[in-house]
Amino acid sequence: MKKIVLSIALLFITSVNAEPWIDTRDAWLRADIEYLSDIGVIKVPITTWPLMWAPILNDLNQADIDNLSESELRVYKRVKRKGRFETKLDTHSYLSLKAGNQGKILRHFGDDRREKAEITSKTTGMSKNFAWNIEATKAFDPIDGEEQRLDNSYVAGIWGNWVVSVGAQERWWGPGWDTSLILSNNARPVPAISVQRNYSDAFESKWLSWIGPWTFNAFAGQLESDRHVPHAKLLGMSVNFKPFDSLEIGLRRTAQWAGQGRPNDLGNLFNLLIGRDNCDELENGCGEDRSNEPGNQLAGIDFKWRLPNRLGSVYGQLIGEDEAGYLPSRKVLQIGYQNRFRIHSINLLGYLEYSDSENEFATDITYNNSIYQTGYRTEGRTIGSTYDNDTQALSLGLNFRETNGAGYQIIIRNVDLNSDNSDGNHSLSQQAINFSEFSVEYFKPTEYGILELKANYRDSVADSFGFQKNKYDLSLSWTIKL
Repeated sequence: MKKIVLSIALLFITSVNAEPWIDTRDAWLRADIEYLSDIGVIKVPITTWPLMWAPILNDLNQADIDNLSESELRVYKRVKRKGRFETKLDTHSYLSLKAGNQGKILRHFGDDRREKAEITSKTTGMSKNFAWNIEATKAFDPIDGEEQRLDNSYVAGIWGNWVVSVGAQERWWGPGWDTSLILSNNARPVPAISVQRNYSDAFESKWLSWIGPWTFNAFAGQLESDRHVPHAKLLGMSVNFKPFDSLEIGLRRTAQWAGQGRPNDLGNLFNLLIGRDNCDELENGCGEDRSNEPGNQLAGIDFKWRLPNRLGSVYGQLIGEDEAGYLPSRKVLQIGYQNRFRIHSINLLGYLEYSDSENEFATDITYNNSIYQTGYRTEGRTIGSTYDNDTQALSLGLNFRETNGAGYQIIIRNVDLNSDNSDGNHSLSQQAINFSEFSVEYFKPTEYGILELKANYRDSVADSFGFQKNKYDLSLSWTIKL
């Protein structure tokens, strides 16, 4: 897949110029977008990442800015300036150096570095019909042993209101900041073919116009060979819509399917797609070895509701590990609250978020499967929650930027990791670990590039496999435009 991505990209290198979407690695840009959505300037769905620039810029161009306060106008101009730069007809190339005292085993929205040290060269661009990003990383002392990577690389074609891409992009499905229970940036991105809607315009039909602005995303990815079922496929589909300006709803679904020794015919895929994948629902059952069972699915719903009178937003996510009566069952959940407030001329975004990945049915079920015994994981990392299964996490975050562009993020967490104390399939710990964490991040654009400094401290080592040797994690990154 990586060779295919690189080869296709070289075909378009003379005709493309920038990026059509926003990825998962800029928490400060997301905070600005959330703010403009909260005050009604941005009206399109914003909880599925990568997030398309086209509908964001369309809303900004149509916004009535006469009634915006000085601080609101500053955020508006910052996002619009960023969007114009990212989508203008010009090729952008960057070099990033990232280093820390140890690899990063817990990743949240906005995190970029994975390993102890990384050097990344990136060239990106877009034209009327094509977009591309070639991102080559040299990782030092990687946890999975893979030093050369093309993570976040892609080639995309734009036809009408649809974007089709081939590559390995990080995805984040849901309104959470600390984690997403179905698809997050925790694991390395899975090489995939994807299709998504470009603009989020509402249906013109009177029967469907009530849905409001909506987005559609779907992908089919290839998991690695070194797993219990080699070369299993990872499928995903997401629909987001806003029936009211104050309410966004996301319908999510992912599945592991096929792979070496597993059925991969169209009939089996059809059963998977319509949710008929339990043995008692199949015409001839699954057989003694369950060889006819289509796959392993997760599905659920999330929402973000903006409260009246600028009292903030409530958001949540409910994901089912199984299906009963064609509805998600054996559920895990997330709930959160976020609000904006101002101190002098500085806008701050604060959030309080709780997630619980312990299944309501029994422990050691979430992200595990009796057929796909490697679980809902790739390269040793969970595709869903950063904490894997049977974990309760509470986080309090604060994100803000100064007028000079510098950004700060402060987060306090308490995590009850693998709370059932089971030595079952878990990617971080074979026993229960309860820890508290304090994290500080600083971001500063300068004439010499973008500097980021991150520091966090945990009162306990958060894994039992030896990946993390210290309670503290210090890192520095420097990105320059070439």
